[in-house]
Amino acid sequence: MRTLKIFLLSMLSIFFLSNFSFSYAAYTSNYAEPTILIKYGSTGTGVKWVQDLLKQNGYTIEIDGSFGNITKNAVIHFQRYNNLDTDGIVGPATRTALKRAIGNLTNSTSSSSTNSSNSTINAYRYTTANVNFRTGPGTNYSSNGILTKDTKVYVYQKRSNGWAYAKYNNKYGYISATYLTTIVPSTTTANTSTSSLPIFNRNSSNLLTIIQNCKSYYANNNFYYSLANGVRTIPADQSKTYNSKRYVDCSSFVTWALYEYARANNLTNMMNYFSYQRNSATFASIGTSGGNNYLQTVSSLNNAKPGDILVTPGHVEFFSSYVKNSNGTCTIKVYNCGSDSCIKNPGITTSATRYESKITCILRVK
Repeated sequence: MRTLKIFLLSMLSIFFLSNFSFSYAAYTSNYAEPTILIKYGSTGTGVKWVQDLLKQNGYTIEIDGSFGNITKNAVIHFQRYNNLDTDGIVGPATRTALKRAIGNLTNSTSSSSTNSSNSTINAYRYTTANVNFRTGPGTNYSSNGILTKDTKVYVYQKRSNGWAYAKYNNKYGYISATYLTTIVPSTTTANTSTSSLPIFNRNSSNLLTIIQNCKSYYANNNFYYSLANGVRTIPADQSKTYNSKRYVDCSSFVTWALYEYARANNLTNMMNYFSYQRNSATFASIGTSGGNNYLQTVSSLNNAKPGDILVTPGHVEFFSSYVKNSNGTCTIKVYNCGSDSCIKNPGITTSATRYESKITCILRVK
């Protein structure tokens, strides 16, 4: 009996190891797998490993070693798709799933299908017909409603089975990618309102001029301040309306200006990076990491120049000038969209007087 047990255990071990090896056969990374929890705010090689595997799983993501909102959203989507706890934290279960999924993708899809999936990641698309917005990637999943033709949605990922994971009106779901297009509708529908907005005047490649033009655009075209998710849209000349109004906040203003600068200077990668909103936490994370491919850190306010980005807790704005006061505070003039009064002022606005120590970081376009 004992001999039989040993034999069975040996066979089970061989079976387990062979399946284990098959699942991970295609898994490679230039970075060491972390042994600790990787989560929002983490930095370093462990984050690069997570970002590398997410990228191998079909997500468009920058391997910069900084776990910000983009990485967190990709992790949450991956966890949701793989029936894991959607906490945005990479622990043993998520690490195992990431490695196994790479093997499954490699063994079940061709390179051409993988490249095809990358074409619809992290980008806006439009529906070509009335389509179901489903709870899962297949017709056997229930519908959360019908999206009418020409509805603008944000696509995070297209899976190899042809289903796209998307966001519409602050809700998440799946749409058959067959019914998605990059072509902007020629007429205004209930879900888009681009034709009623004047065309943004793209007449300069200078960052400071672009910042001023963007600020004037908001002021002259009746934008309002809002922090509500899904309300703000980048870039502004493709903005949606909500309750017959258009909205912006501090970080969507900064993001759009950087997008326009990259577009004017043919910086394609930078333009793609800022083609959707980067919030103040993302800019703070870039500062903590010492910069990224597009922004570098500035050592102090003394070295700041007009057009630099000031990041404070929960806020981001473009720097213009400053004066040091006798009590140790600074009066800083900025280009800012942090309130309705700021938005309606087409020029420089004066931020609250503050201590220099309250500035989280200062960033400059490379």
